[in-house]
Amino acid sequence: MSGLAWFTWRQQRSIVVAGLAVVAGIALAGYIETHLTFHLLAASNTRALAAFLPAALGVFWGAPLLARPLENHTADLIWTQTVPRVRWFAAALVGLGVATIGVALAVRAILSAVLADRFDGHYTHDVVSVAAIGYACFAVALGVFAGAAIGRVEPAMVVTLLVYAVVRFAGGEVRWREPDWWHRDDLPWIELAAYGGLAAALIAGAFVVVARRGTGR
Repeated sequence: MSGLAWFTWRQQRSIVVAGLAVVAGIALAGYIETHLTFHLLAASNTRALAAFLPAALGVFWGAPLLARPLENHTADLIWTQTVPRVRWFAAALVGLGVATIGVALAVRAILSAVLADRFDGHYTHDVVSVAAIGYACFAVALGVFAGAAIGRVEPAMVVTLLVYAVVRFAGGEVRWREPDWWHRDDLPWIELAAYGGLAAALIAGAFVVVARRGTGR
């Protein structure tokens, strides 16, 4: 397993570096905001940027995970080695999952410190509540599935962005049309469970696609 772990690390180290850069950038923005005269406007801009983060993770992390090796045919080389394709995919997915959850938790902690005392829960829900972790996991899982099913990076990115936007818009419409939902203390956990369930279903689908590619069907 050490060889597989090293191979997976070599493939995904850029993801780790990018994740650290994202967290550092948002942390820096949060620090600067606390020292700006127009801190509310700056906080609003950072909140908008953070709200787009799950989609960015899905597009730039999730979609290329399988689409890139499939498109440039390095998957054929990887999967003809001694490591079974499903095992390789599982190892790659674990690394991506840890990075995704780590970034989501770090950004949530930073924004909680920066925004929580300045805005009410309605405004910060998407970036401060635990639901934000579900959004990130769903977006990345959507990207992984799109990459596995399409096998080309750019189309998978486009599909990921469009589907994520539609699903999130639909979820937002439900919340706005049912004002009583905003007063439920368990709403973030309900969303976390819902988006986490969707993410699990998409990952299961990606495993099926990867396994079927191995049978030539």
